[in-house]
Amino acid sequence: MASKPNARNSSDQQDVSGPDYQRLLSIRTRLRAFERWSTEQAARLGLTASQHQLLLAVRGHPEASGPTIGQAAAYLFLRHNTAVELADRTEQLGMVRRVADPDDQRVVRLQLTDRGRATLAALADVHLRELAELGPAIDHLVSDFGQDQASW
Repeated sequence: MASKPNARNSSDQQDVSGPDYQRLLSIRTRLRAFERWSTEQAARLGLTASQHQLLLAVRGHPEASGPTIGQAAAYLFLRHNTAVELADRTEQLGMVRRVADPDDQRVVRLQLTDRGRATLAALADVHLRELAELGPAIDHLVSDFGQDQASW
């Protein structure tokens, strides 16, 4: 995701139509509704949305040893100190644990506990079902933008 708007020359910009703005609004609204729904699902299981995302970052990390705090911070677009605080709170819930890296004892990694694994599995199940419904709707809205914008 780009952090800055695309700086196209004004001569290269094409007019955005009313229906395009409506589709953009619809996509944005559906994504925000999913985000709100996801937050509610996490809260039902006693987690904040950020804690849910941390569990996902730990489980989704490609190395079995788990991510470092810095890697988790990067996944979540957080500052390191904020990720430390998030890991602290999530560890207090018994969802993650810190472990020393087997190859470098100075490095600390995050791993899911059994409780964290079970909680994340429950959340992943409902999220995948929700995304199965949301995905085609978003795809349809995006495909409606047409070929004329492909040259942008």
